[in-house]
Amino acid sequence: MSSIRDRSFVRWLAIIAASALAFRVAAAFWYDDHTQVGFDGAWYLGIARFIARGIGFREPTFYLMLHQKVATAAHPPLYAVFLSVVDFLGLHTVLAHRLWSCVPGTLTVVFIGITARDLAGRRAGFIAAGCAAISISLAAQDVILWSGGFFGMTITLVVLLSYRYLKRPRPIGALLVTAAISVSVLTRAESALLYLILIVPLVTITVKSVRGRARVLFASALTAAIVLAPWTIYNAGRFDHPVVLSTGLGGLLAHSNCPAAYYGPLTGSWVGGCAKGLPRQLPRDESKADLLLRTAAFRYAGDHLDRLPVVVSVRLLRTFGIWNARYQFRHDLYLDAANLRWVANIAVVQYWVYVALGAVGFVALRRRRQSLLPIIAPIITVVAITFAGHGALRFRIGFDAVLPILVGVGVVALLDRRRRGHSAGLLGLSTRKANPTLEAPRHLAADE
Repeated sequence: MSSIRDRSFVRWLAIIAASALAFRVAAAFWYDDHTQVGFDGAWYLGIARFIARGIGFREPTFYLMLHQKVATAAHPPLYAVFLSVVDFLGLHTVLAHRLWSCVPGTLTVVFIGITARDLAGRRAGFIAAGCAAISISLAAQDVILWSGGFFGMTITLVVLLSYRYLKRPRPIGALLVTAAISVSVLTRAESALLYLILIVPLVTITVKSVRGRARVLFASALTAAIVLAPWTIYNAGRFDHPVVLSTGLGGLLAHSNCPAAYYGPLTGSWVGGCAKGLPRQLPRDESKADLLLRTAAFRYAGDHLDRLPVVVSVRLLRTFGIWNARYQFRHDLYLDAANLRWVANIAVVQYWVYVALGAVGFVALRRRRQSLLPIIAPIITVVAITFAGHGALRFRIGFDAVLPILVGVGVVALLDRRRRGHSAGLLGLSTRKANPTLEAPRHLAADE
């Protein structure tokens, strides 16, 4: 019987995943017709094409405009490597890359459905997958050619494997979680925080002996080092200063800690070109430029410590859709450029419905004494990168990716509560009908 149910779940989850893919393909065509690729997307596309041509990680602007091979590690490499598959196949159009990027978004829906099923049953899995399939935030980030959609897939894989490990805590499970975290780190650097706030507590909770914990944590550290080593070694001889993951932190900090990002309508945002205390021309070596940018950012933040609490608060409010939510959706998801401003209204309502239902799911998991660590850990990374950088929807992808899981659990909890209440009402009614003598004393007293 369970095998039949499993086949039924797989069949319906496949249907939901196919619907999610269709939704994303439609979005890819629309965005390709109405928007241009810019900022990080242009970097990823350029690097993908360079990889396929054997040029490697060279800064696209310098190479294409000045024919200079300047080393770059502005972002971790995995999403660019993923996009390069399209270029290896000879499909160089932007649309082809958008369509290829629908694949990880569809896998995200699948991982969400399986995780919710494991936590609260098949209904929760279907509901969670369905909500992820139609999530505007997830779908848009799959096709705008930033790393968010791919990152969402890695985060949901981490969450799924973490819960599987808690169910069957074996060393191989911890190593799989570590490997998944490492893949996520090679997509977005803030995931490195998960080594500390997820894998260490998981091992501490599940392995009783100190020696056993030490062995598993050592094996996990070795696994992480093996996964990250190719990229780190590749960067070792390309820059003057060591580059472990990327050289993008300095730019993030410098343009988030400047006058326009501390005062006025763009408070809490990233404002390109507003960094203070920099030389007229930054070094070509990105590791040197990164150091200068970080120094300028820390200097400006130190000189405006009285303003920093307000700025950090607004950053968090922007990321979590409380401060000027419609603007954040329109701007961060390119809805203005795509002539889809009206979609921002739907996206805001959808998001807050998900948050409300997700809160119910959070409480339901807590009451069932289910571990919330795999859900909370990605949210902590969202808070951390927002705290350090600026408020943006693309930083919220770790939250948006786990939210449908909580929605599925929450909706099932509400349905079960309603069913229990209905059953209790029917039970009370049938009891009164079966025992009419319970009311007899009242009638006798009335007659008297």
